[in-house]
Amino acid sequence: MTPSLLLVLSLTISAPAKKDAPKEPPKLEGDWIVEAMDGPKDATPGSITMRFTTDKISISEGGKGEHKEDAGYTVDLKQKPATIDIRPEKGNKGMVVQGIIEINGDTMKLCFGRDGKERPKEFKGDAANGIMMITLKRAKSEK
Repeated sequence: MTPSLLLVLSLTISAPAKKDAPKEPPKLEGDWIVEAMDGPKDATPGSITMRFTTDKISISEGGKGEHKEDAGYTVDLKQKPATIDIRPEKGNKGMVVQGIIEINGDTMKLCFGRDGKERPKEFKGDAANGIMMITLKRAKSEK
């Protein structure tokens, strides 16, 4: 083998591996249907829909899409677990509901402390301590 061929082979072998492309953050926007609730309130699966836009959550109940409540929100998907702060538009105007959120494909887990409780540390409902855990499925778009 020629010295130049050896140099090319050694550089190729020792070159750093390509890094994976940065992972795209999960898409939060869209309609999500409540599949299960664990905590202070219970809901019939499929009876509540949460529509996420870039900065607002609209909650509808019932098959007719009866509007129930709106809230502003901010989310930090870089935290582990990701955090969400929800600001209800009705009731106590200054209240911030602190929660954690996880999106895995078409499933979202949302866990938060009701009535100004501390941000939960794990995805687990606890009615006695006012911690609500909601599992949602992304609504399929009708084509």
